[in-house]
Amino acid sequence: MTRLGRWFLAAVVPALVGRALAQDAPAVVTFSPAHLSAEVEPAKTKTLVITFDRDMDPSRHALCGGGPSFPRVRGTHWTNPRTFSLDVELERDRVYSLDLACAGSSGFRAADGGVLAPVSWRFATIGAPLAEGVGALAAERLFGAIRDYYSYRDRLGIDWRVLERMHYDALRQAPSGAALALRCADLLGAAQDPHVQVTWLEATVPTFQRPVVANIDLRSITLAFPKARRIGRIGMVARTDDDIGYLMVNSFAREQRDDFERALQALRGLLDCKAIVLDVRLNGGGDESLARRLAGFFVRGEKVYARQRVRDPRIESEFREVDDRKVQGHPVPDIYRGPVAVLMGPLDMSSTEAFLLMMKQATTAVLVGERSYGSSGNPQQHALVPGLVVHLPSWQALRPDGTCFEGEGIAPHIHVPAEPKDFYEKDPVLEEALLRLRGQR
Repeated sequence: MTRLGRWFLAAVVPALVGRALAQDAPAVVTFSPAHLSAEVEPAKTKTLVITFDRDMDPSRHALCGGGPSFPRVRGTHWTNPRTFSLDVELERDRVYSLDLACAGSSGFRAADGGVLAPVSWRFATIGAPLAEGVGALAAERLFGAIRDYYSYRDRLGIDWRVLERMHYDALRQAPSGAALALRCADLLGAAQDPHVQVTWLEATVPTFQRPVVANIDLRSITLAFPKARRIGRIGMVARTDDDIGYLMVNSFAREQRDDFERALQALRGLLDCKAIVLDVRLNGGGDESLARRLAGFFVRGEKVYARQRVRDPRIESEFREVDDRKVQGHPVPDIYRGPVAVLMGPLDMSSTEAFLLMMKQATTAVLVGERSYGSSGNPQQHALVPGLVVHLPSWQALRPDGTCFEGEGIAPHIHVPAEPKDFYEKDPVLEEALLRLRGQR
């Protein structure tokens, strides 16, 4: 699984959507250290502080992230109703990345019920000074890699030459490697592409994450399936009294392959059901080969589910010929012939979107929910200077008809709009799927 996948998984695992919505959402007034601070002193910074514009609910807070880019937190507390603090240990020459109220988390909520929208917080600690010319070299290599290899370079009509002129001095004058990485990540946010990332000393910094609202609440799932059994860290399995199977798969991560194998074994136990619900609404992607293994239970024969084209600076047309991506159905006994409902939503991205396209090739499957996120690009690494790497998508992911879904997502067969308040007592997406599987729609 990519670092993006690990970050995305850490962001969505809590999966507790706020139930109360206010007309006026709370906002962050200040961060300390400030967002994009480039020379934070670890020895003098033992507490990170967030100040809000109103009194907050002290029972609700969520800080998302993970890995080396997430600070070591010793404790958290509310200093007063508007100030939240984290006691931390920071290291030198590091870029730190936190997200408040990320999609699918319990978030921060005001005392009046207003829910904080997702907010990013990035800063760098002081490190060894960069040698003369290192920043300029990094800038040259960064914009060269964008020009030659970034597959979605032209998607938003960005004039990268103008952007280079705007940011060149800041990159050239970066005081340390961490500061240089932070400034690279900041300017790359213009691409609005979550697969574009920067890594400094193994700590990966996201450059962009579109605010999304999850169309699932795990509490509603447990109400619908009180006897559901968890599958490691990635899923859940259940069966209704009238023999409809339910399988939740929240990740295709290589690192969680053992749990994925348990999910496939749980699916084998549902093959005698009259219908099956596959729930991937919390799945942020991972290894596409695992997605193909799951889809293989439902697809017949070999099907083209997607296409791709790779940017190549060595050819005049800039892109190589379009290649097909195929999924192969499994032989007996790993095959299911009954109706299937796939529950999907805006948290689905990357390899999960490939899975949705695979399931569109299954004649007995119907996709229910909301449009997926719309981001897939097979990112490749480009070294800028020692320790500093930029990850840029190398291909354009296409539907089978050749149209690109970057920034658009995959549409469901049956659109079920849902807001957090809709999940107070039931799951409208699951409910619609069950109605259809029972022939009541």
